[in-house]
Amino acid sequence: DGDGERPAFKPLKARKGDVVAGRINSRIRRLGPPSVMLSLRGGYIGRCCVTEVSDMDEWENLVELGQTSDSGVPGTGGDGKGQQQVVSDSDADHSRENEDGDASDEEQEQEDRHSDFPDGRYVMCRVLGGAKTALDVSMRRQRLDGDLEDDPVPGPNDMVHGYVTCTSKKGCFVRLSRSLDARVILKELSDDFVPDPGAMFPPGRLVVGKVKTVRDSKGGKKLVDIDMRESVLLSGEDRISIDDIEVNEKYTGVVTRVETYGAFVKIDNSDVSGLAHVTECSDSFVKDVQNLYHPGDLVKVQVVSLDREKGNRLAFSLKASNFVDDSDSSDDDDGNEDAMDVDSDSGEVGEDHGDDDDDNSIDSDASDFVAKMAAKMAAGGDVDEDSEDESSSEDDDSDSSGSDSEDDEEEPVAKTSAMDTNVGFDWDTAISSKPQREESSDDDSTDTSSSDEDDDKAAKSSHKSRKKAAARKREEEEISRREAALADGTADESPENAADFERLLASSPNDSEIWIKYMAWHLSLADTDSARNVANRAFDRIEFRQEGEKLNVWTALLTLELKCGTDKSLNDAIDRASQQNNPKQVYLRVCEQLDKEVDAAASVGGSTDLDTATKRADEMFAKACKKFKSKKSVWIAHLQYLLKGSRHEEAHSLLKRSLQSLPQYKHIEVMSKFAQIEFEHGSAERGRTIFDALLGKNPKRMDLLFVYIDKEVKCGDLDKARALFSSVVNPSSSDRKFKFSDKQMKSLFKKWFRMEEEHGDEDSQERVKDEARAFVSKSK
Repeated sequence: DGDGERPAFKPLKARKGDVVAGRINSRIRRLGPPSVMLSLRGGYIGRCCVTEVSDMDEWENLVELGQTSDSGVPGTGGDGKGQQQVVSDSDADHSRENEDGDASDEEQEQEDRHSDFPDGRYVMCRVLGGAKTALDVSMRRQRLDGDLEDDPVPGPNDMVHGYVTCTSKKGCFVRLSRSLDARVILKELSDDFVPDPGAMFPPGRLVVGKVKTVRDSKGGKKLVDIDMRESVLLSGEDRISIDDIEVNEKYTGVVTRVETYGAFVKIDNSDVSGLAHVTECSDSFVKDVQNLYHPGDLVKVQVVSLDREKGNRLAFSLKASNFVDDSDSSDDDDGNEDAMDVDSDSGEVGEDHGDDDDDNSIDSDASDFVAKMAAKMAAGGDVDEDSEDESSSEDDDSDSSGSDSEDDEEEPVAKTSAMDTNVGFDWDTAISSKPQREESSDDDSTDTSSSDEDDDKAAKSSHKSRKKAAARKREEEEISRREAALADGTADESPENAADFERLLASSPNDSEIWIKYMAWHLSLADTDSARNVANRAFDRIEFRQEGEKLNVWTALLTLELKCGTDKSLNDAIDRASQQNNPKQVYLRVCEQLDKEVDAAASVGGSTDLDTATKRADEMFAKACKKFKSKKSVWIAHLQYLLKGSRHEEAHSLLKRSLQSLPQYKHIEVMSKFAQIEFEHGSAERGRTIFDALLGKNPKRMDLLFVYIDKEVKCGDLDKARALFSSVVNPSSSDRKFKFSDKQMKSLFKKWFRMEEEHGDEDSQERVKDEARAFVSKSK
């Protein structure tokens, strides 16, 4: 060359199977979102599909990757016409430097800091293929280990996970793998009405579905249809269709909606719904259907009509008379018998209380009771049985009462006999002749002995009658109290029996707090199996989209197994929970419970129990760190556990291991958390050393400085906190060189002033104002 110019060196393009280093570049417009865009060597662009970001067992919601940015690198948008744009790291750095406004920089830094894929992070990836605009890459561990085979295509009825790519009013598309998408129509998104599908299923959301069909398209690509309804996912048997419905057949269902003209019922294990008209809701006249049925009620229906010409319109009947001859109506019969027993207590059928309301009876509490009784007997009238019953039931101190109330209750035949007034002579023959008395003298001894026996029986029966009356009175008071509690709503606040819990769960089946209280109620009765059954019912009843509520119940079940189960049952519960929840969260919950168990054993003081609890906790934390070595939250939980137990050497050794296992961009947060734990459970000096080192390497991280200051204030060392503020305001007096913008300095002065308002005095507040004025004048 005559000009003497050196030929430009062009790096080789990465090929399929190569392992390359890439830098996440959020300023490149995402291709086929959800995805991660990377800058590769030689200015090439890489695209990592959301399904290739991590292994399938570590998938989680990544809504942030589904957002498309309006601004992108020139040449990658629609006007690029497919040309490859070379983007180097230096160009990206210059573009950052040319951006104006400290506020936008700070917001971008905050957004990247809280993201799992921050801008500028370096990652290792494997090239899977090439395209005109970008190379397809993968960050999965199994890809980096050499597995380049595509994910298998699922078959019908398989359960699959995927990420939502786009949502419209007609349904949504779900990405199952980088080369396979699935379609979900609107009615199969949820069992309930979805008013805004786009808000409920944003791009990047992780969902689960059941494969309906898999078919081939013209281009050779597989087309998959899936169903995401909870009823389909949880149903293991064939569902009832409209073709299976026959007139006069009976089904169970649930009330979905109640209107003034009737109630809509959905048949169990199906998508079939129908209307029970107000005339078919009850055998008697119903003024307001909404007072009779409510959404969520479990009912039994009979198909009255099916009009297939008008879109398979169904009409149901809810009349109780239609189900009288059913085999499962015995429960209702038992309920009717119980009702009759209650009626007998009220006095309509039984005989015990029917005499209490007799207006002609003599009041045994009256002061002239004896005089009235004598006058009535002298008049020749029979003594009223009711007054005798009442007097015997009220006379608690008499053991020789002549009442026959208990005998009357158990032997109705004796009801018609007169009161036994035999006390050794006959009232009617008191003035009779002596020969008559001599004729009856032969039976005196027999009558006397039988009278004594009758008196003993009457005393015992009277005592039993009083006990029954007292028990019945307590029962009635309890029923009245429960009715009042149900009326004013206080029964829902403190359920006392299984019926109360079932009533609450019928109205709020997704409330994990009620399920956990139900389990605790069974445990209070030492019924562990019933508590487990309640937990299993909760997993079936709670909607699968309520992941947090289900995880709470799983945590309660794991706690139950920790305290009442065996090691095998605990491991089985952990495996089941990991299959249906985020496994990392499951292990963290178990480790948290074991940490509490160690604290409880330490407070009691038993060395054997403490050693056993510590051993179990150590094994579980070690297992979690080995299983999730790339997750910082697991390492931080283990570090906190060790420092709480004053095991400082083990904690520092574990910190070194965590930094070797975690990616570089997570080191700062782990070190910061470790320094905070040192302030709380370890040595404040070691915490200061770590914070000083972090701020020395990251002089722009104001969040680290604020955390450092908060810890000093919490420890009560205000002088050191003031020294930190002064080192930022007056950098000449400190070796540390901070690089904060004017807006950040404004935030710093505000925080300093708030600290002096809470913990300082007027002089210290004036000092902050003086420092702020001096800084403003200096910056001008």
